[in-house]
Amino acid sequence: MSVIGKTKLRILRELSKHPVHGYYLSKKLNITISSIYAHLSELEDEGFVFSEVRERRKVYHLTEKGRKLLQLFFE
Repeated sequence: MSVIGKTKLRILRELSKHPVHGYYLSKKLNITISSIYAHLSELEDEGFVFSEVRERRKVYHLTEKGRKLLQLFFE
C-alpha cells in the first residue's frame, strides 16, 4: 500500500513547477474538476499544499512538507 496515490503525486509534481488553480490542473492532468478539488482538499488537510485567493481564483502552492514528500519518491 502506498502512502500517497499516483494522482496526488501527479498533482504535487505539477505544483512543484509553479502555483496553479484547480481548473488548470484538471485540464493539464486530464482529471475531472471534482476529483482534482477532492485531492487538493485532502492534500491541503495533510499540509502538503496551501491555497490563496488571487483574482477570484483559489491558487494552490506546494509546501515544504510537499516538497520533501516528492523528494522521497523521486530522488
